[in-house]
Amino acid sequence: MRNRKKHNRRPGIYPPLACAFVLLLAALIWQHLSKPPGIDHRTITLYDTQMQTLRTLTLGEYLIGVVAAEMPALYHQEALRAQAVAARTRAVAGLLSLGGKGCSAHPGADICGSSAHCQAWMSDKQLRQRWGADYTAHLHQITDAVQATGSQVMTYGGEPILVLYHAVSGGVTEDVEHVFAQALPYLRGVNSPGEEGATRYQNEQRFSCQAAAEALNAAFPGAALSAGRLPEALCVLGRFDSGRVDRVRVGGVTAEGTAFRRALGLFSTNFTLAFEGDELVIRQRGYGHGVGMSQAGADAMARAGHGYADILRHYYTDIEIHQF
Repeated sequence: MRNRKKHNRRPGIYPPLACAFVLLLAALIWQHLSKPPGIDHRTITLYDTQMQTLRTLTLGEYLIGVVAAEMPALYHQEALRAQAVAARTRAVAGLLSLGGKGCSAHPGADICGSSAHCQAWMSDKQLRQRWGADYTAHLHQITDAVQATGSQVMTYGGEPILVLYHAVSGGVTEDVEHVFAQALPYLRGVNSPGEEGATRYQNEQRFSCQAAAEALNAAFPGAALSAGRLPEALCVLGRFDSGRVDRVRVGGVTAEGTAFRRALGLFSTNFTLAFEGDELVIRQRGYGHGVGMSQAGADAMARAGHGYADILRHYYTDIEIHQF
């Protein structure tokens, strides 16, 4: 019988050690794969308008609070992503660490949490109170929108753009100089279809003639309005191509549509004037200043199959989208 050559066998790995090694490897792989993509850990200094204090947050944390505060969580995911890029661009443009001017109303802050001045922002505590039982689902939607857009910002000429957006355009957005004086090539009026079903697409506000006369006299010295003569003293004198009011005759003065809107706290400058009995009835279309992205329009575009980059390029003319 032929003798078989004996082969030396390497001792096997001790089973418990092998299991531990496999578990450790699996944990490391899972940690890598489950790390949220696109979360930006750079910091931003926020002036918390509710707590009236400065807060340092990661940019990712900040953006979740902004998107949640500025856009309904039930909007389409692509609309939420468009909002995330818009909010990130607005934030990055003001970062003091990158040479931005910061928040002019609050020294030391990159930005504040007021929608009237910078961008609305809500803390996690506020979001829990606002959403209640829907907190987890809504937070997932918002977080995904922030993560999915990485560190993307909108630029024009290599610089972050001035970001403006509003709730509902009423069908057409507005050239920026008709609202904020400075003309910018990327903030031009565009059509915004599909908004008809949005809340506040159409609005109506009623004022007693006495209250309206008092408010307008306070806002426009020289108007010399009286409640009894208000119907003959108010008249729309001109409109822009968007339908929004350019000028209004207010008694003895001519006022810009934007100033008239502020004086009465109107939702939009796309309005008509009517009188019913002793009431001034103002019927409006849209909600907000009308410049830049219409959030309702973004949701309509998303539901029609457009991605967030297409939405942004529609509302912000000739911009580019880059990682920063």
